[in-house]
Amino acid sequence: MKLFLDRNKTLLPRLDTFYLLTRVVTLVGLCWYLFVQNETSHGWLSNLLAGIYLVHLGLFLSAIRGKFDVKLAYLSCILFDLIFVPLFISMTGGLHSSFYLLYYLMISVAAYLLTFWFAVATTAIASVTYIVVVWPTLTIAGYYDFSLRIGMLWALFLGISYVAEFLRRSEGRLMKLFDTLNQRTAELERSQAQLEMIYENTRILAAILDTDGVVREVMRIMTTTLQFPTCAVVFRDKRGQFYYRARSVDGHQSLHLKAMDVADDDLIRKVADAHEAIRLKEVRERNDYTPLSDTTRSIMVVPLTTHGTTNGILIAEAPDARQLTDREEQFLSILARSTALALENAELHKRTEELTIIDELTETYNYRYFIQKLQEEKKRAQRYDLPVSLIMVDIDWFKKLNDSYGHEIGNVVLKDLSRIIKRCIRDVDIFARYGGEEFVIILPQTASVEATIIGERIREQVERTVIEAGNAGKLKITVSVGVSSFPENGRSQEELVSVADQALYRAKGSGKNSVCTI
Repeated sequence: MKLFLDRNKTLLPRLDTFYLLTRVVTLVGLCWYLFVQNETSHGWLSNLLAGIYLVHLGLFLSAIRGKFDVKLAYLSCILFDLIFVPLFISMTGGLHSSFYLLYYLMISVAAYLLTFWFAVATTAIASVTYIVVVWPTLTIAGYYDFSLRIGMLWALFLGISYVAEFLRRSEGRLMKLFDTLNQRTAELERSQAQLEMIYENTRILAAILDTDGVVREVMRIMTTTLQFPTCAVVFRDKRGQFYYRARSVDGHQSLHLKAMDVADDDLIRKVADAHEAIRLKEVRERNDYTPLSDTTRSIMVVPLTTHGTTNGILIAEAPDARQLTDREEQFLSILARSTALALENAELHKRTEELTIIDELTETYNYRYFIQKLQEEKKRAQRYDLPVSLIMVDIDWFKKLNDSYGHEIGNVVLKDLSRIIKRCIRDVDIFARYGGEEFVIILPQTASVEATIIGERIREQVERTVIEAGNAGKLKITVSVGVSSFPENGRSQEELVSVADQALYRAKGSGKNSVCTI
């Protein structure tokens, strides 16, 4: 059974000092009464009581200074008063003694420090002992004073008990409020630090000008800064299908593309169409989304939206819904907006770069890019002892076609020719417009014989194709093709170009619509 109320934290931090001062004043008053007034003949007993009281004060002072538990010091004071106050009263006149006032001090301390029923017991013992010591001197005339003192004793106990309980509850609420405030302050500081880190990371994102770099940085922020061990970046392709561009499952990250099952992208599609983030506490029973991790219970899905269009999604998963709070959703939404802008910037940068190397009319590479790639491919072929070939293509009678139908029809012919050639070559081949109606193709790791076959394929495909030329009707054209190869036709790119050009003009001189090698 608990003896003391919880007073580890107190609303009256100087109570110990105040109480010690009252005990010292009591000792001074006791000594003055016993030795100065000399109204009692109990000389040896007076000295003994004063000495014991002095030792008692010394012990209480030691407790205040931390020598032992101060609660024990208070308990010793209460027990001391229960024993010695009746002796003081008995020695100094019983009912007529003023030392009954010490009971009020004792009851005040007991009501404030002890639990209710122990305080009741202390008050009852004090009442009984007082009755016992004053009974021999009690008269009918003194009943009023006697009753008043006992009543005041209990009234004081009840009043201070109520105040003590009120203070204890207020103290508990206040301390709980302080703890909550400290917790919220700590959370706010963490949120502030995390928010600053996110904004710093988004600044870094804005400086990244390639999509792969943006994706890697976003995954780093989600796994490290936001601490989502299971998360993903989802993109939508031109056909409207979603796929994982990057993902982390229980801390294991992968940047390899992975298609998303059609049956599992309904939830993703809804978020993308609504352009709004959602947070779900339970997804294990849903049939419109399959979690990345087997331990996932809750998810956040945030769209990557710019200019009213959503082309991607950020996903964060957690095994417990409490890990995905409003704060995490706010942070992920900030990251999503920054990511969408960074991806848009990367795409714009890519398009800008392409404009500097792409021929606007035919959508093939331009002459400057061709020269750069030819130099790179020739160096690579020379270093690893690999072949590389060059094909030059020129439209037969193109000047006559322009004079007859106009440059607008000539541009239509150039566009269709570029599309025909693209269908005849490989993805690794580099197709560029050399100038005017001439085109050139770099064929990495391709020998002369194979290049000639590809040149013949281009010539045949062009000859068979009918071009829809608008007002000019249906047109058919032919091309002349020249082929050169490394190392047979030269060691430098200038020699390769020169030989291919010579082969092209030999093809034109031999009747056009032919493929020639030197």
